[in-house]
Amino acid sequence: MADKEKSSKKTVDALLTEVASAAGVPKRAPKAAAPASPKPAATVAAEVKSAPAPKTIRIRQIRSGICTPIDHKQALRGLGLRRIRHEVVRPDTPAIRGQILKVRHLVEVVGE
Repeated sequence: MADKEKSSKKTVDALLTEVASAAGVPKRAPKAAAPASPKPAATVAAEVKSAPAPKTIRIRQIRSGICTPIDHKQALRGLGLRRIRHEVVRPDTPAIRGQILKVRHLVEVVGE
């Protein structure tokens, strides 16, 4: 009975190490601490300046989405357009270009 009490009081970590050693799994090394000092602000600012600015595209809604198929309405919402003469700036990506192509009769590209 005393053996059962001793074994029931073992911690989970002790049981895991016991099982791992029986299976022949090597012990893990403790994780290394993260460096205490971050990069200097000048270095971070230089990295930000060197990154190229993402290209953007300005889109304007010129016609209403009423009486258009549901997928056209969803494309307008996906672009963020809500009403006629509403302009939005979006990143120039193939996904955005595809949405513009779908509703090309309802929008115009103002600037790239």
